[in-house]
Amino acid sequence: MASGVGNKLTGQVGEHLVSAVLGTLGYYASPYSGNVPGFDVTAVHSESLESFPVQVKTSTKGALVQSTIDKWCTHSIGEENRQSIGAEKALRHPNLIWILVRLSNAGINEARFFICTEADIQRKVVARYSAFMEKHGYRRPGGGASPQAILNIKDVAEFEDNWGILPNYQAAVDLGLTPVQ
Repeated sequence: MASGVGNKLTGQVGEHLVSAVLGTLGYYASPYSGNVPGFDVTAVHSESLESFPVQVKTSTKGALVQSTIDKWCTHSIGEENRQSIGAEKALRHPNLIWILVRLSNAGINEARFFICTEADIQRKVVARYSAFMEKHGYRRPGGGASPQAILNIKDVAEFEDNWGILPNYQAAVDLGLTPVQ
C-alpha cells in the first residue's frame, strides 16, 4: 500500500475511533470525510448540547505530531543554517481540543489516547524544538535547514487518557459513562 494511502487510512481510523470513544462518554461525534481546516471531528454533549471541534492526529509509529516550528513560534534560519527561535505565536484557537491517537499492531483495542489543547501542543513543540536546537548549537545535525518539529509519546505522556478536559466531562461521569479501556 502506498504511503499516502496508508497515512490517509490511518487518519480515517483515528478519527472514527475518537468519535466512537466520545460516544461512550455521552457525546455525539462525527468525523468529516473531507479536509476541514483546523479540526477533524465535531462533538456535541448529549445533555447540554454544547458542541466543540476536535483536532485528531493518528500514528502507528514514530511521531504523534509532525509540524514545522514556524507554525508555533517566530523562527528564522541565518548564515550557516543557524536557527533562531523566538516567542510563541498567538494561537487563533488555543483551547481547541487535540486528541492524539497511537494505534498499535494489535488493533484498535490497544489504541492509546492523549488529550490536550492546542496551547499545550504549542508549548510542547516549542520546548522540544528549542531543547534539540540548543543541544546542537542551533544547527541541525548535518548542517541542514529543516524546520521540522515533532512530538513523541514521551513528550505528551502527561496527557494520556486526559478525558477530563472535555467540556461537560463530569456530566458524562455522573451518568456512569467512562472511556473505553
